[in-house]
Amino acid sequence: MVPAADLLLGARCAGCGGPALMLCRACGLELRPDPVPVRPAVVPRALRHPREIGVVAAGANGGALRRTILAWKEEGVSRLTDVLRHHLAAAVVPHVRGALPVALVPVPTSRRSRRARGADLVDELARASAALLRGAGIDTVVVQALGYTRTTEDQAALDAEGRRANLDGALVARRRSGSSPRQIVVVDDIWTTGATASEAVRALTAAGRRPVGIAVIAATPRRS
Repeated sequence: MVPAADLLLGARCAGCGGPALMLCRACGLELRPDPVPVRPAVVPRALRHPREIGVVAAGANGGALRRTILAWKEEGVSRLTDVLRHHLAAAVVPHVRGALPVALVPVPTSRRSRRARGADLVDELARASAALLRGAGIDTVVVQALGYTRTTEDQAALDAEGRRANLDGALVARRRSGSSPRQIVVVDDIWTTGATASEAVRALTAAGRRPVGIAVIAATPRRS
């Protein structure tokens, strides 16, 4: 069954609003993944040691990419996962070294966001991206390794320091299973200040499961 939002919004481009079933040609070209390293805006305890964790974004959080992400997240256009999975997969690839299998660890969705959106969108995106990576010959699984220890505030109205304080100690890594070693990559949708993904790295590192990197669809440009 096609979600109602897709039926309502499917006749216009998610990137510019022009007529298209999903994306017009111009936005499709603009949305081609272009993975770039991101300089962390928030460096928590885990990232100080002894080297910083690399962060890769598939694009800047602006223009058609930003509007497409908003349609996917806030307007419920679920089939845009098929577009954005290419971005997340492209951001994961620079972290992969050698033949050791890869584990994508999604930043967990809060209960508030899950209720509002009806799904764990980052987990769904991670699974779609993992399928792409496997198709490219990279042994990849998705591991739900993180959970919340407490309720957190909505991040939208908080500045960088507020976001860091809001999330400090808010995540915990679940008990490790007996699975074989994998290269762990933390995945999220948008890197704004980095507080959420950085807290995920802290929790995993504290449990002895240090990630090799962080991958996101888009990064918000830092203000000068």
